[in-house]
Amino acid sequence: MEKIDFSPLKGQMDNLALQLAVIVIIPLIVGLLVKFVLVTIKLPQSISNYIAIAAMLFVLYKTIIIVLG
Repeated sequence: MEKIDFSPLKGQMDNLALQLAVIVIIPLIVGLLVKFVLVTIKLPQSISNYIAIAAMLFVLYKTIIIVLG
């Protein structure tokens, strides 16, 4: 059985991996920072969870538009 050579696609695969990393990591960091700030100002856990998730989803949406747009 012959091995398939994927070296011509290396540049494009690296670009796709970088885009995926940006799309996943930036919203995660923003969500964690928002959660940390809300907890430090003594907001209740249940409210801060919803706000942090909303912020993370908003940043995820904007990141997808910027990266893939």
